[in-house]
Amino acid sequence: MKKGIVLWILTLALGLTACGQSGETQPEEVAPTPEIQAPEQSGETLSLPRRIMSEEALEYTNREDCSNGFVLAEREEDGVPFLEFTRPETPDFSLQINQDLTEAVAKYQGRSMTLERVETPNGALYDWYVSAGYGGLVSGYSMPFWVDFTGDGQPELAWLRHGYGTGFHESVCTVYNISGRGEIISLVEPWEEMAASITVEPQGWEDGYIRALVTDSEGQTHTAWLMAQEKGWRECYYWPGKSGWASLEIDQERGTLEAVMMFGMEQPHSFGMYMGELQTELGYDAERGAIVRSGPVFVSVFEKPEA
Repeated sequence: MKKGIVLWILTLALGLTACGQSGETQPEEVAPTPEIQAPEQSGETLSLPRRIMSEEALEYTNREDCSNGFVLAEREEDGVPFLEFTRPETPDFSLQINQDLTEAVAKYQGRSMTLERVETPNGALYDWYVSAGYGGLVSGYSMPFWVDFTGDGQPELAWLRHGYGTGFHESVCTVYNISGRGEIISLVEPWEEMAASITVEPQGWEDGYIRALVTDSEGQTHTAWLMAQEKGWRECYYWPGKSGWASLEIDQERGTLEAVMMFGMEQPHSFGMYMGELQTELGYDAERGAIVRSGPVFVSVFEKPEA
């Protein structure tokens, strides 16, 4: 995570254009290319098949640093195209996604499982949109991972999504028991717990910034800075809830998730900005049968930019 003046400039630019819609957007899906009629040759018309993904996006997704150990191909059966993930190290596995990106069927160890779609906070369903980040912010990120979260030596299939917008980032991770019947293993998001682990108290206003005292759950204190106007700075306050920048990353070797969330203060007369970040780890709890916060919440604050 970049710190210092670069991050301050970034958060300022993004914050001033923060989008609405409850902080939740879907990455734009690339519409399938309609069937193309090739030029006539020797009196015959050749028909090129409709593609779900472009060649460039497919090639990018299969790059070693993007693929997470999977190989993605576009196949066709009875004239109907579909996407298929396979794993060279796991010959008895495949994950097939239909051309409308609305259904995913996993096949593993002789079993076939239709994987459940998950809902957005708005109540809509996430599609099985595939992107390893090709196209940048427009495409977002949505890819599978092969991880042993439970520590029983059997893999789980995790699907990680990153949603981007102007001024926010939000991750959703769904974990499927691929060694069982494909049911979802519950993941308890840590955001509210992380946000409530600190207190933020404004101390004064200096040279365009609020000087704030951040106290963590261990009683340790940190001095943080937030850009604000002198008029009305006393009205700024900390609201212990999920921020617009909350990210999950998968550690495949350790079978854990890393959660990072930025925090700041609410500014009644302007868009708020971030003054630091909270970080913790999530792991599988056998008693609860769920993936939950398994480590302390660490606090770091951004440096005040030099004048």
